[in-house]
Amino acid sequence: IAGYSGTATAGKDGTAIAGRYGTATAGERGTATAGYNGTATAGERGNATAGRYGTATAGKDGTATAGRYGIAIAGDRGTAIAGYSGTATAGKDGTAIAGKDGTIQILYSLNNHKRVKMGYIGEEGLMPNVAYMLDSKFNFIIKEEAK
Repeated sequence: IAGYSGTATAGKDGTAIAGRYGTATAGERGTATAGYNGTATAGERGNATAGRYGTATAGKDGTATAGRYGIAIAGDRGTAIAGYSGTATAGKDGTAIAGKDGTIQILYSLNNHKRVKMGYIGEEGLMPNVAYMLDSKFNFIIKEEAK
């Protein structure tokens, strides 16, 4: 835990929390939370949360949440959530959610080549604050429809 403009780092299975402009980093399976304008990074299977203008990065199977103008990146099968005008990028078999005017990106593999499917909220039927994933033909579908 760190105060205003501070930095917090935790080891394996740890938790790190930073202040308003801080940076928080946690180890494998950890949780990192950073405040306003902060950056949060968590290890594999971890959770990362950043403030309003922050960036959140989570490892494989992780969840990353960023604020209103933030960027959220999650690993394979993870979930990335970004706010208004934010960008959410999820790994292969992942889920991406973005707010109004946001962008979603989901990674996939085609013929052993890595690709990115990109979508813009408000275009081609993509709605804000809805969880999207890719179907077998690499088209965006609502996560609930995949069941």
